[in-house]
Order: sequence, then C-alpha cells, then structure tokens
Amino acid sequence: MATRLKIRGIYTTALTRLFLEAGHVIVDPSPEVRERFRLPLVEEDPFQVMIRDRLDHQGVEIIGEADEISPIVQVLQGRLPDAILMEFSSPSTWEDSLEGEMEDFTDLARARMEFPGTAKKTLDEIRSAVIPTLSGHHRLRIIHPQLLKKTERELRDFPEKKEQREREIYYQAILSPLVKDGLVKVEHVKVSGKPVRPREGVLVDLRGDTLIMKRTFTQGHYDGLDLPIEPGDYCWSEIREGTLFIKHAYFSREGKLKGEYYNINTAIELYPHGARYVDLELDVIHRPGDPPFIEDRERLALLVQRGLISSELERMAVERAEEILERLQGRSPQGIGPAGEFKKILVIDNAIEAQLMDSVLTERNIPHRMKSYHDTAYDGIFQVQKGWGHVEAPPEYEEEIIAIRQELPLKDEERPPGDSRD
Repeated sequence: MATRLKIRGIYTTALTRLFLEAGHVIVDPSPEVRERFRLPLVEEDPFQVMIRDRLDHQGVEIIGEADEISPIVQVLQGRLPDAILMEFSSPSTWEDSLEGEMEDFTDLARARMEFPGTAKKTLDEIRSAVIPTLSGHHRLRIIHPQLLKKTERELRDFPEKKEQREREIYYQAILSPLVKDGLVKVEHVKVSGKPVRPREGVLVDLRGDTLIMKRTFTQGHYDGLDLPIEPGDYCWSEIREGTLFIKHAYFSREGKLKGEYYNINTAIELYPHGARYVDLELDVIHRPGDPPFIEDRERLALLVQRGLISSELERMAVERAEEILERLQGRSPQGIGPAGEFKKILVIDNAIEAQLMDSVLTERNIPHRMKSYHDTAYDGIFQVQKGWGHVEAPPEYEEEIIAIRQELPLKDEERPPGDSRD
C-alpha cells in the first residue's frame, strides 16, 4: 500500500525519486522538488510519514505511525543495502519535539537511519538521473555546501568538466584540510548508536585515497589480540576510501610485530578531519605464530536478526572477511613456514612503504614475509644504514613483486631507479 511521505533535507531529491519508483506518494513537496518531478499542484491529504535529516546529516529520521515506518525502512535497506537502522523509539525518549505537527498521531515512533559511504554514493547516482550531480554530492553537502552549490552550477554550462571538477573539489574540500591539519580523527560508529570516542592519531602519509595513521599506547589491553599493551607500543592503521575494512598492525616499542587486526565495516568515507564508518562487529585477527581467524560472526548475525542491517550487508561483510582470511592463511607476518621456500626479493626503505607493500601483496594473495632490520641492541641503526627491511617470498614471485614495487604510489625520492638491493 502506498504511503504518503513528506521529505525534507539534503537527501530530498534522491529519496523523492527512490520512493516514487517504489510506488509511494510525495505530499507537500517544496517548489523546487515539485518542479523537478513535475508533480501536480493539487489539494493533498496530510502526510503519514515524515522523512527529515538527522542533525549531523549522516542519515535521516523517519517519523510517523509505528506500523507505517517499518515498510519505509525496508524500502531503504532494499535499495541501499548498507543503510542501517540505528534506533527505533517512542516520543517518551526524545529530547526534541515536533511542535504539534504530528499531535494527532496515536502510535508515534521514530526510526533513525545511517547512510554510510555506499548508501550516499547510490543516492548520488539516483539524484544524477534527475539533475546534474557531482560524485560525492551528499558528503559534500555535509562538508562544504557552498562550494558544492557553486561547482554544480558551473556544470550546467560546462558538463564536460565534470570529472575534472570532481577531482578538484575532492582535494580542496577533503584531502587538503586533512594534510594541513596533520592529525586524523576516525569516527568508529557503533550500530547501537552509543557514542564512541573517536580514534585519534598522527597522519603519517596520504597517497591517493589511502591514509596511514600512527597511534601510540602506554597501557591497557588489546581485546582482539588478547595481549597486554606495553609502554611504547604503536599501531599503523591503513584507511582507504571505499573499502570495507581497516587494517591495524600493532608493534612493540622495538618494532616487533605483535599482530594484525582487520576491522570489517561499512565503506570508509574520508573527511577533512579523517574518516567515518560503521563497525559491523566482525574482525579478522592474525597473531604471529598462530593461524588467522574470524571473530564475532554471531554479533553480525544478531544485527540482521534485530532488523538493524540488511542480509545483503551481512553477506558483503562475511564475504570480505573470508577473502582476507583466505589471503592471510599460509603466510605469517613473522614468517611461518620452511625458510628454504623463501628468498630475499628487495629492500624496503621505510615503514610506510612496508605497510603499503604488505597490503598489496596480501591483497594479491602472494606469499611473503616482511623482515625488519630493526635491532634493539643497536637502537635501529641498521634501519638507518640499510633501509627498513626487506621482502622475502618464493622465487617464482620475484618479478611480480618487483613490478608491484614500481607501481606503488611512492614519491620520486623514495623510488631509487632499479632498486633491488641485496
């Protein structure tokens, strides 16, 4: 049955098209939306459900009779598989009011939805079928609406410049402020909606859509690795736009790897302050000397059972975790396996290059070991003289690994011509 919807906020055009295609009725549209969709000017019945922006614009609130809201949530999660139901509540728990706009409703409820990276991207595409739209439109509406409005106005006269302007505005609004600040704040959002303190660190490097962050620790416990935190421990985190995971590599003060932790999440979005994603409770853990394993499958399944995430998002998360697990099996960060099967392939100059190289080789399922030259007895002097360390791998992968090294987005001064020191 069609529901009468009133839609307001930065997602209005995309959601209007989405719900019209789903057979619902849009009432009380703004003049701009009425013109875009050629909606007739008629006397309409009052709306049954209101959809409006959340205060942070990272999703919407759906307000109406409780039994009318559920089908709307289902439509959103059917079209936007990573849309997440963060909260379903009654007015007694609300801090704000609707100022009489819905006082005649008898069973009023509110659903708070999160639109992660893939959802925003899909809404961009839906909007682009109605009006010229930049890639990243809805994220840019949150970050820099004035710049977005100016740029999209220019596209009406110069549509051929779309890709160029998308690259320019991405750099201007997101990457440039991030580099200038030098710090990274990662919004690790929980499906429960409970606030989580942002993870903060130093921006070590930014290559294209990939940033590398470093955090240091003094005390505590690594829950996933089931190891104590020792003074001087640090972590390299690789955060890449659009991926469904973040790789964390934990080291002791002496540079000895303690373990790798892959957090499975919604598609990562980069922001001027750092990054944002929703944690999907699923993790892949790899401790030196132990086989890698997947943890907390049951927590992910529970999110589906509670109707908070779609079964499609669950499938995507499990599939990604299993891909990572498969790539990790048979290779250890500390080199499990017969030593005779591996040889030294090439020297790595620094820790950033080591992190990137390890990620690419893991992604391509190439067996390898990352060997550090750090020696606590000499306070790391070998790393100054000889480089960070080297890559070991079976001889048959040598040419492929050297080619991968050449493809890495390294700065010119970091890429010695023909470097294959031994």
